[in-house]
Amino acid sequence: MNNDRYQASSNHGTYQGPVVATWLLVIGCILNYAHGLQDATLGCSYDNIFRHGRWWCVFTALFVHGNLMHLLGNMVFLYLFGKGLERHLGPVGLLSVFFVGGVASMLFSCFYYPHNMPCVGASGAICTILATLMLFNPWKFSLLLNLLPMPLGVAGFTYLLINIAGFYNAVKHPTAEGMQTAYVGHLSGFVVGIIIGVVLCPDWKKNLLLSILQFVAYYFLLWAVWFYFLH
Repeated sequence: MNNDRYQASSNHGTYQGPVVATWLLVIGCILNYAHGLQDATLGCSYDNIFRHGRWWCVFTALFVHGNLMHLLGNMVFLYLFGKGLERHLGPVGLLSVFFVGGVASMLFSCFYYPHNMPCVGASGAICTILATLMLFNPWKFSLLLNLLPMPLGVAGFTYLLINIAGFYNAVKHPTAEGMQTAYVGHLSGFVVGIIIGVVLCPDWKKNLLLSILQFVAYYFLLWAVWFYFLH
């Protein structure tokens, strides 16, 4: 990259160009939406990979979404977190994190869920982006579920706990009806993102500790405010 577009610092780079990779991923998901609903070979499942040899489904499944709300929700967070991480890693770095995390989340999911159940969506890859970005910039503010403003460290661990709780509930109360949330994909994507952040960010120890402290302080403050007004 040219020096005017990527400036290296002692900690990490700051990409100054347009967030082209973020937009390419968002546009790719949107353009593939209608076609993806009609082609079952694009979803990632154990059978698709190991019985039918459709290895490419671990990539195509990232651009397939189950319904319009699934697509729109993912695209909001892909844009918000994607452009933040692209500012640190550049377009190639963001694409690498997206596909490494997304493929890993799909593989973990296809081994866990029924072999004929296709897994689709960019959620696992977005979780990877979120976790990686958290270790680069825990003070970046985010709107979790478009409701509560919070630092990214708080948002990351909140989303992690939401998925752990969702996974536990799904195990205790399994259902085979309708579209299911791929908690395994989300959790595995988040873990991969932490690993990537540890590898790429020299300040990961400080930022991870800061994220944990943010999480504890944020919810302690919310509890204190709630307790004060309740009493």
